[in-house]
Amino acid sequence: MGNNISDIIENFILEALGQERELNISRNELANYFACSPSQINYVLETRFTLDRGFNKVSRRGGGGFIKITKIPVSDDAILSVVLNRVGDELTFNRAKQIVKNLVSEEVLKESDEKLVLSLISDAALSSPFDLRDKIRAQQFKSMLVYLMENKGENDGRI
Repeated sequence: MGNNISDIIENFILEALGQERELNISRNELANYFACSPSQINYVLETRFTLDRGFNKVSRRGGGGFIKITKIPVSDDAILSVVLNRVGDELTFNRAKQIVKNLVSEEVLKESDEKLVLSLISDAALSSPFDLRDKIRAQQFKSMLVYLMENKGENDGRI
């Protein structure tokens, strides 16, 4: 990971979260600690601590802008439900990549599944007009995810 301020803030929050499921932080205190604007903290929270990456955030305005970050508990059914609902009718490749990386980091999918899914839904694999690509990708992604979750552990990397 690079050494830009967003990466540093993200790593700091992840370390503070540690093995805990929940963390309460103050946007202003973090901004003061890192000598940056609160909007930089907002940027990190909005782009790095998303549902797609396995986090839920609740903001409380006032009093320093406290934010509660919760790591979503992992169970195959819960993950599958959240992912299928969040994907919707269209899915960009970058967003699919974030979702798959989170599923691998939570050990819901294997690294070999990650490579397979991403190769099958890449722009190169989807030779269709640009306006249809994200719709086709969403359908294929959901179908593959359901298949992989239903057949988890059966294949173990062997064809």
